Amino acid sequence: MFSFDQIIKEFSKLLQKDYLQTELSRLRNELQEFEPYKKLQEPTQKHLSQLEKQYNSVVKQIRSKQKELDKEFNTALKLLKKRRSEAESHIKDVQKLALDQKKTIEKTIRKKIKVLGLSKKAASKKSKKKAKKKTTKTSSKKKTSTKKKASKKVSKKTSKSSK
Repeated sequence: MFSFDQIIKEFSKLLQKDYLQTELSRLRNELQEFEPYKKLQEPTQKHLSQLEKQYNSVVKQIRSKQKELDKEFNTALKLLKKRRSEAESHIKDVQKLALDQKKTIEKTIRKKIKVLGLSKKAASKKSKKKAKKKTTKTSSKKKTSTKKKASKKVSKKTSKSSK
């Protein structure tokens, strides 16, 4: 079996800086001289460089396409804003035109109503004239008893005072 002293000596050798570096360099040299490692290393390096070139070209294409897309988007956005402002001004013009037409139609309707005598003022005047005619017709009826005459006179007075 191993003694404790032997294990300590081996660990102390491994932990020495010089010894550790020499062992690592020796292992590295042996690996580099190993033929399959060299054969694998060369194609992988070539393949890796090709992949890097392809990656860089794809990145360049993506950047250029992104710039084109940004330019097209900005021009479309400007055009959309311009069309929006044009549409808003057109809507305002149409609203003004509609209000003007509404006012002219209302004026012509008022004129026609006045001509035909259908306005509220004319209707109220006609009802007043009819009320006056009814009161004059009641006075021209045949004479009846004195009680009825007195009640008619009172009603005439109240209707005249209410006018």
